[in-house]
Amino acid sequence: MVADEKEASAGLKGVQTLMRGLDILDQVIDGPVKVTDLARNLALTKSTTHRLVQALRTRDYLSITTDGYSLGPKLLQLGTMAHEQVDYVRLARPHMEALSEQTGYCVFIGKREGDWSRHLERVTGRQRLRVATAPGDRRHIVETGLGKALLLDEDSETLTRLFRAARPDADAKRLKAWLGEIEAHAKRGVVTHESEAGDGVRSVAAPIRDSKGKIAIALSIAGASVYLTDEVIENLIVPVRNAAADVSAVLGHATR
Repeated sequence: MVADEKEASAGLKGVQTLMRGLDILDQVIDGPVKVTDLARNLALTKSTTHRLVQALRTRDYLSITTDGYSLGPKLLQLGTMAHEQVDYVRLARPHMEALSEQTGYCVFIGKREGDWSRHLERVTGRQRLRVATAPGDRRHIVETGLGKALLLDEDSETLTRLFRAARPDADAKRLKAWLGEIEAHAKRGVVTHESEAGDGVRSVAAPIRDSKGKIAIALSIAGASVYLTDEVIENLIVPVRNAAADVSAVLGHATR
């Protein structure tokens, strides 16, 4: 019994030490912090704080600078690996299913591939007329609502190049109008789109951002125009924007 109690006590101390180490990492996320400030912020003695930061530094989780301790190369390496290994489909799927269940419409996520957008996943809605787009399909990025949502942070020069590549015969007036549309979408944080391919598809899309605030993927609701009337489109804006914000939060982006 005594041995068990000692083991339990040691375990609690180990957890406490781990949590204190994590607290220190949280403190230096936004920039270097001196030991004295760490000790004060975490209500620790200076000696305890110094012991913890030295342990973290020996494992490259912290680096020492003239302004104090900052994130070390090990964390930067882990951050890069985490970003490369993000499974967008797995993370977004529950939110896609919830949005489809809430609205009844087909929900997509997609990513950018240069001048193209690639549909990664689809959750089928309850409508009899369904969008033919399937996971793996690729479209020029300016041609879909999902693609436009992936472009909301781009500058006018890049947008102009992409538009010209997709519609080389369009005149300056059409380009200006399209750039104005993208600007309006960006201010609203959501894209409303009507296909120009004659297939009668309309969509509502929003960007999904990663921990750095960059657009990583996009989410959209798409359906036949017979279902997605102007009134329905307006009613879908908030649910789509909220779903995109929820997935962004999963990726580490504070959206609310």
